[in-house]
Amino acid sequence: MQINRPSELLRLRIALIIGAVLVLGFMIADLMLLPSNMYQLYIFDRLLLQLPIILFVVAVSFWRRFIQYRAFIFAGLVIALSYSNYWLIWVCWDEHSFIFPYEGTILYAFFCVFALGIPFKLAIAANVINILGFLGLMWIAPVYGDRVLISVAFVSGSLFICAYARYRLDRSVRMLKETNERLLKLSKYDPLSDLLNRRAFREQSEKLLALSKRHNVSMAVLMLDLDDFKKYNDSFGHQQGDEAIKVQARIMKEVFKRETDILGRYGGEEFIVVLSDINKEQVEKHAKALLDKWREAKLKHAEGAKYPLMSCSIGVAYAKSVDDISIDWIIDEADKALYKAKEKGKAQFVLKEAQC
Repeated sequence: MQINRPSELLRLRIALIIGAVLVLGFMIADLMLLPSNMYQLYIFDRLLLQLPIILFVVAVSFWRRFIQYRAFIFAGLVIALSYSNYWLIWVCWDEHSFIFPYEGTILYAFFCVFALGIPFKLAIAANVINILGFLGLMWIAPVYGDRVLISVAFVSGSLFICAYARYRLDRSVRMLKETNERLLKLSKYDPLSDLLNRRAFREQSEKLLALSKRHNVSMAVLMLDLDDFKKYNDSFGHQQGDEAIKVQARIMKEVFKRETDILGRYGGEEFIVVLSDINKEQVEKHAKALLDKWREAKLKHAEGAKYPLMSCSIGVAYAKSVDDISIDWIIDEADKALYKAKEKGKAQFVLKEAQC
């Protein structure tokens, strides 16, 4: 998915600054609970460890490859903040016999995972490292006495819930994205042929015409129609008729391979191709290739059809200059050429050099 880098970077920087403000906000509340002889230690941890860590990440966000590695950077951030908190808990206990709360570890995890967007796998890895760190802290300094086990269980459970919630969120977002992509494809593509539907084809053709006018290049439109398709459908059934539609789409994709080539299903057994920056000889070569590939397909036709094998007729409109033409006009010219091809006996193409 394409990332809007400026807006995403701004959002992440704002989230980091909010995190720094929250650290300062909690300082006010914590200082009201701490004895005065611990102020220096606490301020050192918050202002000279945690706050610089956050500001360092803000500075790193100006690195040109920050977006690419942001998830790893944020995972490192939550680990660094948690371990600085573990250090504070240990020193408060070891030097002052003071029980400093562990809730900050949980807050850091939830903030970094959800506000900064650490994905599930990295969230699991970071939270496992933080749980192991907390277990190690409780091993060397059983700060919470008879509440050590419940504290370990609470921290471990909270970090697990944090990571699992991230998994559920990532999964929901992924499913929503896949659904949106399917809906977008359904809105643009014909489900049977997997070619552009008429509305999407029209939009793309208008854009290609505008581009052709800007660069003063040629344009061609090919209208294709399966010969005696109604007889084929009546004889073999609609399911086989659908297969013939698919064969036509496959042949078109084999012949027209440029990114700028626009292929669409115009309706029923009619198909259309719009080409830009191409000469008349190349267009004729493509039309012949379409007919040759239908002969190679050897798809048996119905009784009463003009030819024993399925074929298509092609009308081509070619405009060397597109300055004064519209997409409707050149499509109409291709349609007239298609009518001529049908009149002349089908299974052939007629090229009409469009003169506006």
